[in-house]
Amino acid sequence: MKQNKIIVAVHPDAQERRKIIQATIVRLGLAITPVDAAKLIKPTVYDFDLQQCYFVCAELHNFRDSPITNQRMYEMAARGMAVVIGIKHLQREFEIISEAVYE
Repeated sequence: MKQNKIIVAVHPDAQERRKIIQATIVRLGLAITPVDAAKLIKPTVYDFDLQQCYFVCAELHNFRDSPITNQRMYEMAARGMAVVIGIKHLQREFEIISEAVYE
């Protein structure tokens, strides 16, 4: 069952991060195969219209860039929407709003 938190794929390597995101998307039921999941992933969170989208799947995000964007993503996750992002390192202050995946 999905927690109502932002799902964060944590890995320093971009290719491994993408694989973790793809596996997470398949696990959530948004795609059947990792190849299908790859079609849903965009480079950054800013490539989505956060006011109108139903899910967010982004390869890379920095939580410290925009607090307003973080708030919007957390609101989406709290309502049960899938928010899956990749980061290089999860900072301690963002652990409370995140569900980290280290595969």
